[in-house]
Amino acid sequence: MRIIYPTTPFAAKHFFLISAIVVAAIIGFAQLSELLMATGSTVVKAKGGSASASNSTLTYHWNVDDAALPLLDLPDHIRGAVDLSITYSMDQFQFPLLESLYFNQRLGKYILMVVSKDRARVEFVDLARVKGRQFEAKGDLSLRLEDKGYAKLLTTGEGTVYTFATVGNEEFHCSQIRDRNGLVINLKYKNDASIDTIADASGRTISFGYEKDYLTSITQTWGPAAAKKQTWAIAEDEIRSRPAVKLTATGAEMVKHIPSNALTPAYTQEMADSDLKLAAIFGGPGAVAAANGFEPAGLASQYPIYRGDLIGDDGKIRRGHLSYAMHLYGNANGTGYTDLYVPSGFTSHSSTPTPTDAAVTFYYPRLGTLTDITLAVFHVANFQLSYEDGRVRIGNIGGHGGSIACYRHSHIEFYHGDTGLPSSASRQRLRIDPTSVFETKSELASRSRTAASTHGSY
Repeated sequence: MRIIYPTTPFAAKHFFLISAIVVAAIIGFAQLSELLMATGSTVVKAKGGSASASNSTLTYHWNVDDAALPLLDLPDHIRGAVDLSITYSMDQFQFPLLESLYFNQRLGKYILMVVSKDRARVEFVDLARVKGRQFEAKGDLSLRLEDKGYAKLLTTGEGTVYTFATVGNEEFHCSQIRDRNGLVINLKYKNDASIDTIADASGRTISFGYEKDYLTSITQTWGPAAAKKQTWAIAEDEIRSRPAVKLTATGAEMVKHIPSNALTPAYTQEMADSDLKLAAIFGGPGAVAAANGFEPAGLASQYPIYRGDLIGDDGKIRRGHLSYAMHLYGNANGTGYTDLYVPSGFTSHSSTPTPTDAAVTFYYPRLGTLTDITLAVFHVANFQLSYEDGRVRIGNIGGHGGSIACYRHSHIEFYHGDTGLPSSASRQRLRIDPTSVFETKSELASRSRTAASTHGSY
């Protein structure tokens, strides 16, 4: 399973809290979240490879085969968002070296975040157990992982071996890369799991400097006896460290690690009210909705990170999995059942759920505050229409494609026009924010002001 997710920027003290990988461990469908791309950058060049032009965010070249140059080509001016710029080739992907490997104990599989070679998207790859301590990626991927206990060895189809080991926060961080030609790069971390150095066998180093828990510089040494040294300062206006945010709006305390470029850095009471409204429209008793980028409190262990809109280092918005979509759960920990409803007023609908994602669509000449809308509901179980008190019951949550015994939900999206179920490629162009469909103009204006003020604060 591979789930597309938007790019995230460099986070300061918590250099790479990649607990978002847990998302991929639970969701059973591939929900597209295409990225808006910047211009004029290149992909990483591994040993023997070549850099090619790409319409995506900036990445850095490795000078692995020329010891007379610094190990990594860095631009004259570095912005704060560099975590996805320091990547290394992993078959058809690039792997962000400063992200971690996650093990979902509940499902018994490893999950890894990778970036497509064209830098157009970020994906999560599952490595499922095949026997004993051997794990493999499914489908057309050639990634194999061996659990050695003290270390996790991930071997690619290209013959590169990534070693992951635990550091201060008990997450599995990449500690070494060895390619098929014997090239070795070592990574070291501080006690708080922030990156300290990257070095190769020739003695070239990349060091990361901090001031008061903020990453402020990158220093490289190279040449005979490491005689050459240069420091690159990171633009101060791009450096932000966001602490863990405690969310209590839903009644139970939880902790979310918020990316430094999150458009909405906190789950507010207004967002909680919006989710309650949507749960009342689409769910039965006990239903919980998530349409504002944050999962409900009981899912904190599975979803410890914000999944809404992000601001790229190019100033453009990257849509998150829940940016223009919502999830509906039967309870706050995602294990319960609930009835699934849609508003009345549709003039046509699909006759049966799709075989893969159990999706059904409904066309509304008018829905909430908008006109000419298609509503798509994914993972519908026991599909059957029944009119009840101004709503239409269409079944239960937890149908095919996105649910397992320990996790049940339905995924809901809205599209402009009478589209039926759009192709994956066109959904991003057609999607509408669910929170705006049933908002009044005053609520929408308030939300826009809130987003603008929070964005301006970091």
